Amino acid sequence: MKKIFALTLALALLLCGCGGANAAAPETTAPAAVEETQAPTTEPTTVPTTEPVVYRNPLNGELLDAPFTDRIFANTVSNMAENLPHVGVTQADVLIETFVNKNNIIRCLALYTDIEDVEAIGSTRSTRPIFNQLAQHYDLILSHAGGSSQALEDAANRGIDNFNIDAWEVSSQGTSYRDTEYNRTYENTLFGIGAGIKAYAEAQGMEMSLERDYGFTFTEDGTPADGETADTVSLVFTFEGAKKETIMTYDAEAGKYVFNQYGQVMKDQITEETEMFTNVIIMDTQISTTGIYHIADFNAGGSGYYANGGKIIPITWSCDGDSEPFRFFHEDGTPLDIGVGNTYIAVAPTGSPVTWSAAEAPAETTAE
Repeated sequence: MKKIFALTLALALLLCGCGGANAAAPETTAPAAVEETQAPTTEPTTVPTTEPVVYRNPLNGELLDAPFTDRIFANTVSNMAENLPHVGVTQADVLIETFVNKNNIIRCLALYTDIEDVEAIGSTRSTRPIFNQLAQHYDLILSHAGGSSQALEDAANRGIDNFNIDAWEVSSQGTSYRDTEYNRTYENTLFGIGAGIKAYAEAQGMEMSLERDYGFTFTEDGTPADGETADTVSLVFTFEGAKKETIMTYDAEAGKYVFNQYGQVMKDQITEETEMFTNVIIMDTQISTTGIYHIADFNAGGSGYYANGGKIIPITWSCDGDSEPFRFFHEDGTPLDIGVGNTYIAVAPTGSPVTWSAAEAPAETTAE
């Protein structure tokens, strides 16, 4: 009996020491709580949009594949009634008309961004101080039929690249020809040859590349939104008793103004193409004389008019120096965008009358 009790006690002690059913469970450490973190948010990337670069012809606004860096050529053109019709003016990007000296002498300066394709220009006459001024403002290469010592010295003093295409040593290089078949006095029978003029300038070592601002800004449709109807625009160049009228009539089908003077429509002598312009600019200009020659105070700026698309508005214009281009503005001072196409510019003495009118409606007829 004692043996059985001892065995039972030993068994009980053994069970307690081995962690029986009532033994405390070993403590366990709960895993640390994981702090939730948000994935970083990525702001949407805005790729800057770059406007495509647009290159334009600096005189007519036509689109180009590359920047224009060529020199612009200009040729003097007679504009007296007895010396018409013109030749090659329809290919000019800009045609400037102005008095050049007393006794009612009026001429044009034809500007070309690509003179090489112009087979004939004229009739070509001598240069004048006011042409030299214009050449300086636009860094033009100026071709002409000589000039007085005063005019040629003025060109030299201004640093104008210029030459006389009537001189034998120049004309023999293919810069000009005489056409005596038409009813003109001999001095009005000289015509420039575009390709020859450009080749001669290159042969003389004149710089053929130039990057500069020419002052014009363009829009596809230059019709002034707030303009008055101007199917006909009349300008009477007036200076100390001398007068000459230019009339521009709007051709709605062509979208251009037709050049009329001396009671006739201007047409090319060779091609019979009508002279017409997308833009018409009239610059009211302070004109004086040095000797017999007209000169302009372009740096003073002034007022004027702009016509396009059968509408006309008053404008202002300015110039920042003898070698700077003209800049054109609306009356409120905002820059004026002109239409893509060719331009006629009148350098008109202050006080020259400008008038315009709408086309008369056709008279109504009653069918019988």
